[in-house]
Amino acid sequence: MNSKSWRETLTRLGVAAAVMLGAAQALAAPVVSVDISSAGGGYAYAIDLMGTPNPDGSFCLSGVAGGTTVPGAAFECDWSVVVNEDPQITSVFTLTNISAVTQAFTMNVTLPIAALGPSTVQGGYFGDAVNGTVYTDTNLDSNVTLATVGANAFYTALVNGITSQGLGSFTLNANGGPGVFGDTSQQLWGTPIPSAPFGPATSNIRIRWQFSLTAGDSVTTKGFFQVEKAPEPTTVALIGLGLAALVVARRRA
Repeated sequence: MNSKSWRETLTRLGVAAAVMLGAAQALAAPVVSVDISSAGGGYAYAIDLMGTPNPDGSFCLSGVAGGTTVPGAAFECDWSVVVNEDPQITSVFTLTNISAVTQAFTMNVTLPIAALGPSTVQGGYFGDAVNGTVYTDTNLDSNVTLATVGANAFYTALVNGITSQGLGSFTLNANGGPGVFGDTSQQLWGTPIPSAPFGPATSNIRIRWQFSLTAGDSVTTKGFFQVEKAPEPTTVALIGLGLAALVVARRRA
């Protein structure tokens, strides 16, 4: 084989290798970090997981943290997470305080991301659209209280470790009979999601939950956070021109 043929062959092999590497990287599952802890110095749960891919390109993760069989555990948390390369996080959990006293809890769901910049748009919510956030008297003592802790929001969206948005400041109580429960409605931000302006997103995005819950009781909620690169000014201008052209065309018709 002459030198030209060798070069052509090596070039084809190099292109094929690059394509295969790119495909492997595109299919690589993100490593998502989930950590949950109680303020009373009890059991802390932290795990990094690679998700199971869905047909739409998102990844699913789930687990159970704590429980009565874990020494020092002050809670049991049944959680699930769906992440997407947009990037976005959907976090759903039911946490039960299995200690004998009111406890404060912190939960972080963190997704590493490729850098987006120089500016982004963001948005999200906490609480299911139908049921909101539900707090339940699980131990049947006829009383349950869910509250935020100090100046900390119930739901906080963070980018690169910096707060982008905090939602929820409350003390919620239900009482009057065994198994009583209450709920608070969904709260949204950056609507239409995502539209709230922010700077670059360079390393990760995170949903942080912080709250206190009475002994033996549970809370169930859902959180969502999405970040996108902000449209370039020229793109926005072109969209505007396109819409204007459509209006003119309709008027002439």
